[in-house]
Amino acid sequence: MPFEKNHTKKGGRKAGQPNKTSKEIREASALLLGGQLETLGELLPTLKPNDYLKAIAMLYKVVVPQQRQVETETITHPTNFEITIIDKLKDVSNKDVDEAINDWEKDFKL
Repeated sequence: MPFEKNHTKKGGRKAGQPNKTSKEIREASALLLGGQLETLGELLPTLKPNDYLKAIAMLYKVVVPQQRQVETETITHPTNFEITIIDKLKDVSNKDVDEAINDWEKDFKL
């Protein structure tokens, strides 16, 4: 049965819910490593530089969660615009405009 787009999910885990086994392994690892922090702090500086960097890189993989690639949908906006200029002042005389400005200045005491 091939994958069909827009099908409804039936059963299984909900999105974002971790796998039970992975969760249990992470918890057990945390307990195991929790008691080893002092030992790690003492042993890491004694390693050769190359081995030290490898150990740090391996620890980062455990401590820092791996980033996942997230796909985003590209939205294309229209690039052609039509602008219509409406000249509403063509029906107003200069005298009316001057009076409106004077009234506005009086209201705001400029």
